[in-house]
Amino acid sequence: MNEASELKDGSVKDKLMASYNVLLVCAAGMSSSLLESKTREAAQAEGHNLVIHAVSVGEIALFNYGDTQVELILIAPQVRYKKKSVAEMAAPHGIVVQDIEPITFGMVDGDKLFKQIKLAIPKEVI
Repeated sequence: MNEASELKDGSVKDKLMASYNVLLVCAAGMSSSLLESKTREAAQAEGHNLVIHAVSVGEIALFNYGDTQVELILIAPQVRYKKKSVAEMAAPHGIVVQDIEPITFGMVDGDKLFKQIKLAIPKEVI
């Protein structure tokens, strides 16, 4: 996506926004909805597009890894035990799987989680 952004000197520059597609796995798929929202806000504040969706452990067990545009799967602290099985299913499809730090999750720190997302799936932004 191209979007004009105003520079400090008042001039306008075209900017290529990065787009990220992330799945967040938690116990029931509900406790992470606030973190999902805060992380989306952090991405938008930086001019990026973030598609993030929370799913439960049961849903991730049935997830079709081959038929998705998901680039990153984040595992909530309370379901960290599922990381190995999720990573085994995601790896053949090039999907990165990472844990969410307990403090990031507990403090609902969308800025910190979006920083983790950007480091996990680097994008070239002009």
